[in-house]
Amino acid sequence: MPMVVKVRRWGNSLGLRLPKSFTVAHTIVDGTTVRIDGLQVVDAQPRRRSRHKLKDVLQNYTKPPKQLDFPAVGREIL
Repeated sequence: MPMVVKVRRWGNSLGLRLPKSFTVAHTIVDGTTVRIDGLQVVDAQPRRRSRHKLKDVLQNYTKPPKQLDFPAVGREIL
């Protein structure tokens, strides 16, 4: 049965996160060197980008007021 894992970015590299059950079954721990021979990608689905555009998201945005509507309650410097 094929295993589904996600590709994630670490710095300038890409990595695969392996499930704990797989790592325990194959005695893989942090720092283990793994040799990959003949990797076959059965199905790769890229992450879907948001369909929202910044222009549309900001369309209903109103600028915050420049002055506070309530009096200072401590030693705030206004």
